[in-house]
Amino acid sequence: MNLAFYYHIPLSSKGKQLFLPSYLGVFLEEVAKQVDELYLFMHEAQGKEIKEADYELKAQNIHYISLGHKTSSLHRLLFPTSIVKQKLKEVEHCDVFLIRSPSPLARKIRVLLKNPTPVYMIVGDYAEGAKQIGRKGLKNFLLYYYFSYVDKRFRATFSTTDVVVNSPSLLEKYKGSTQSIDLIKTSTLSESDYFQKQTHELQQPIQVLYTGRIEKAKGLTELVEVIALLTQEKQDVCLNIVGWETSQLKPFEAELKQLATQLNIEDKLIFHGKKTVGEELNSFYRNADIYVIPSYHEGFPRTIWEAMANSLPVIATNVGGIPNYLNNKQHALIVPPKDVLALKNAIQELIDNKELREDIMKNAYTLAQEVSLKNQTQKLIEILNQKT
Repeated sequence: MNLAFYYHIPLSSKGKQLFLPSYLGVFLEEVAKQVDELYLFMHEAQGKEIKEADYELKAQNIHYISLGHKTSSLHRLLFPTSIVKQKLKEVEHCDVFLIRSPSPLARKIRVLLKNPTPVYMIVGDYAEGAKQIGRKGLKNFLLYYYFSYVDKRFRATFSTTDVVVNSPSLLEKYKGSTQSIDLIKTSTLSESDYFQKQTHELQQPIQVLYTGRIEKAKGLTELVEVIALLTQEKQDVCLNIVGWETSQLKPFEAELKQLATQLNIEDKLIFHGKKTVGEELNSFYRNADIYVIPSYHEGFPRTIWEAMANSLPVIATNVGGIPNYLNNKQHALIVPPKDVLALKNAIQELIDNKELREDIMKNAYTLAQEVSLKNQTQKLIEILNQKT
């Protein structure tokens, strides 16, 4: 199979060397092993995007078709034809075009594409994002209608498009509106990423970990407030945040630091920056006591699989595909979003109950073994082969 792939995350090229953010790079590297040729239909990184592209693609059957530098979301939405039309001729010989979505260019690529067969790979939900943003304030008002508009036009193409989703909630939402729909579990886990513990002894101070994008919708404001409450109750806890903020100025990180200062826990909050998927990131999971991801909305975050594969008990919110994959008190502790008290109580429960910690750790590790990158990529390619 010759496969074309699009997503809006920029790629950095240095001569024949190609670099991507590691979470996407390890996925595409595995895909390349299972196809004849892989064509990356992507933007060229610039500025800070170059630094974020920290994973070198080594497969010799990967080819790059540049869409130039990525413009604003609004520009890509309003003027998509000028960006992609001529470039699409370079992938007409491919068998399948996998369009990772949602993305401002996804719909237009689908509309303009005659060959190869288009397949949407949907890993998020603009409509849910709009709902969570709300319409309070001018900025939120504009974002709400932008995401709602993009989602509506995107879904208008479903009836003639095959779709792959990465969560049961998306499967249920789109079932019946697409040409076909299949479920896979997106993962970055290779064999070396699994680390099994037999017991779970807490450190002092107790190390709480979050990994991923640093943004308000991840529930980090509430998590900082929880650390303050636990500290007031004489729990010796420390919050480690590993990840990145979209804005180079890091306004939300500054907001969290200011909140921590106001709550007198500035020494309990540590930002470690972005880490490469694999050994570097795994070291944080393996040296933590509890993983917390208190998101307002999600598909199913790959970071949960990463934590579970590293024998780290998880606390997550009952949003998106999370409650479809994880059973409360079996694979993780599941709490409502934006509920500071419930989140605090969940962390306290894991601190107090060693038996529960170890049961969750062992059950979650077993579940994570089912979603290795190799297994899920093989399933994806089998699905795509059926579309040719």
